[in-house]
Amino acid sequence: MAYAQPARTLNQVERDRRAQSARAERLREQANAARDEVALLDRRLVDSSRRRTEAEAAAADAEERLAALRLRMEAEGARYQHGRDAFESALIAAAFSARRVEHTASRAGIFARAAAPALHADMRKTARSLEEARTLDQQIAEEQQIILAAQTAIDEERTELASLLARRRAVQRTLVADATAAERRVRQLTAEARTLRELADRVQRASTTTRRTAPSTSGTGTIPAAWLAPASGSVTQAFGQRVAGGPAAQGATVRTRAGVQVVAPAAGEVAYSGEFRSYGQVLILNLDGGYAVVLTGLDVVRARVGERVQAGQAVGEMPNTTDAAPELYVEVRRNGQPVDPARWLSARGVQAAGAPRADSG
Repeated sequence: MAYAQPARTLNQVERDRRAQSARAERLREQANAARDEVALLDRRLVDSSRRRTEAEAAAADAEERLAALRLRMEAEGARYQHGRDAFESALIAAAFSARRVEHTASRAGIFARAAAPALHADMRKTARSLEEARTLDQQIAEEQQIILAAQTAIDEERTELASLLARRRAVQRTLVADATAAERRVRQLTAEARTLRELADRVQRASTTTRRTAPSTSGTGTIPAAWLAPASGSVTQAFGQRVAGGPAAQGATVRTRAGVQVVAPAAGEVAYSGEFRSYGQVLILNLDGGYAVVLTGLDVVRARVGERVQAGQAVGEMPNTTDAAPELYVEVRRNGQPVDPARWLSARGVQAAGAPRADSG
């Protein structure tokens, strides 16, 4: 009975952590959706500005064409008036020549009668040109009205988009803040759960010592030959190696290619999934046979706590960076003790850099 309360507390904290994690994920998805909507509205606003610019250019072109047309109409009107004056003068000259017999009057009459048809034809041509110009003038004026209406509609659309964009940005900020708060709560619960897990582990060890159990005959230092490598790469820090006088490594560090997937070495269950303290993304798998595998250095974890995984199932991805090759830390534990993974990894082609590759078949 002395150990019942910590177990219940651990379960409650784990439930709270999972609930907060689900809420944080949901809020983050909503925030991402709001971000995408804001990006779409931004693109629509840019497109609206582009169409407004095109409408302004069309309006300027219409104004230039209208101005040129009216200059042409003015010139055609002057030409028409000049032709009309010349035609009337010719008619008058012809009429006077019919009444006079002077030589000069006779020549003027002949010229007037000869020039009259050409002047009349020129006047008709000028009149048609003027009529066409008036029609074109009306068309351009109608085009200007259409362009003005389009500009007004675009301006109204831009005002509406700007207002909607401001509202969606406010929603996005709220969702991001809520998601960040939920993620912070998840981290708090994770730290709390870690402390309780250590307490529960001590309680479990204490209760185990009160029972007489047969020791395992399979040995704690042997990793099953059927296990798969979690990722391809080369070992940069071996099990037991010390760096700068630090403690001996209880696992191996494998340098991988950027963005490679990480798989489950064998069938088992996800015991922990998510960020933890300074380790970043951490994945702990309880594999069949009483083994636990700790994987750190991942960029993305694709397995959830409590999920059953199969051998070779993708459970995460390494960072897709070009700055430096990512490193995956692999630690195998059994019966609470670390197991050297060198023979297992070597058999699967994951060896120290520069070492000859072993047959992984």
